[in-house]
Amino acid sequence: MRPQELQSLREESRRYVRSTISAEGKVYRDVGIHLKGSTGSFRGVDDKPALTLDFSRFVNGQKFHQLRKIHLNNSVEDPSYVNEKLGSELFRAVGMPAPRVGHALVELNGRQLGLYVLKEGFTEDFLGRYFKRVDGNLYDTDWGHDVDERMKRLLGRGPDDDQRDLKAVAKAAREPGLSRRWQRLTDVLDIDRFFTFMTLEVMICHRDGYSLARNNFRIYDDPETKKMVFFPHGMDQLFGKSDLPWKPRMAGIVAQSLMETSEGRLRYETRFTTLFTNLFIVDRLTNRVNQIVASLRPYLEKQEFKAVEREAAEVRERIVRREFDLRKQLSQRDPALLDFKEGIASLAGWTKVDEPAGGNMDETTTPEGVRALRIVAGSKTSASWRTTLRLGRGHYRFEGQTRISSVTPLPFGKNQGAGLRVADKTLKAINFTGSSNWKKLAVEFQVDRVEEDVELVCELRASAGQAWFDKDSLRLAKSSSDQGDRLDHAPDP
Repeated sequence: MRPQELQSLREESRRYVRSTISAEGKVYRDVGIHLKGSTGSFRGVDDKPALTLDFSRFVNGQKFHQLRKIHLNNSVEDPSYVNEKLGSELFRAVGMPAPRVGHALVELNGRQLGLYVLKEGFTEDFLGRYFKRVDGNLYDTDWGHDVDERMKRLLGRGPDDDQRDLKAVAKAAREPGLSRRWQRLTDVLDIDRFFTFMTLEVMICHRDGYSLARNNFRIYDDPETKKMVFFPHGMDQLFGKSDLPWKPRMAGIVAQSLMETSEGRLRYETRFTTLFTNLFIVDRLTNRVNQIVASLRPYLEKQEFKAVEREAAEVRERIVRREFDLRKQLSQRDPALLDFKEGIASLAGWTKVDEPAGGNMDETTTPEGVRALRIVAGSKTSASWRTTLRLGRGHYRFEGQTRISSVTPLPFGKNQGAGLRVADKTLKAINFTGSSNWKKLAVEFQVDRVEEDVELVCELRASAGQAWFDKDSLRLAKSSSDQGDRLDHAPDP
């Protein structure tokens, strides 16, 4: 790139500039290039930038290996360089559209940038391998994170601001009558592919994808079937949470709405167990990681290859742990809905999470005879007692008595001191510090799904001090005005 193009990318990283690309002895001139990447992976052009290359941006019909567009990912969030390739191969193995992935050694203006993950772009070339027609609308998440927001259109015909296909999916997902919702979603969504997409995202812990984070996905409105298809994207961090529940709380609107229907839950469970049995085969997956890494050996310096090998070993270990945890989860029966008597339920099954270094967690009896869950802080403590239970739709209050002694807050973070919290639901910050005799704490929350697993948290975030949570006072109250599961059985209008 010429100096003026480099400067342009420093000032406006997403704007295409012209470049000359040399690869495998062939020269491609006037190739469009811009920087890519989000918060974690973005690097400036003077660092190790992630790049998008559009070979026909300025030269009509110019392609690289029959591809108009490719991405060069710097893989700063995946030092093993294998996650994106492995994830894409798994999706394609079950018939899902997913980009092909390889590797490249990159040099920029004589500066060696090193190893990159090379990935094909979402273009007509890509669509043509999976669909009879490639003239449908293809959307990405640059301008919106779900179907109820305006999304950036990459391809398609007609007015760009129409987006009636996205609006139809959003409207179907919001249908209040659950049996009618199921039918409306099957009318506008490639339902079979979506369940494969959703279950595989959860299975391989794609926690930054659509189902779990409303991020890193594409949607194509197939003009042949007139139904929407979701594609995976951005799979550089996989298998990272081995104990991720196989039926987690979904973030994506379409995933949420389907899991609220009885048909959707059954379809998801069936698809998950089938894919786990036939696809998640540990030896096959770990051997594939070995093959991918071995293919890089001839092109890397000894120390660089050893570093990649070490990271790949961690990926293999994460795969093993994920398979073990999933097998354990699938062998267990689903918990029953929590039983309430006159609107009150007692709580049990408390477990330690993040026991602090230099501190302690135990179940104890105080001098006044109170059975308590105790946390003694170390110098940097974010510890909690937790229990998970299944609740139906409704409004709840988690409450209990807490005592603290000499609790010193951490110098960072929103929540400080001792408090009660509901994972992924509590919005108000915890701020109970210093010393205090027994005090009643309470937090209210809403469950909107027909059934949902909810995690209750007794937490201490501090650099010193200790907290006691009265076990016998910890309870859950359910609003008497709650309508329960009646929506699930309400007749359609």
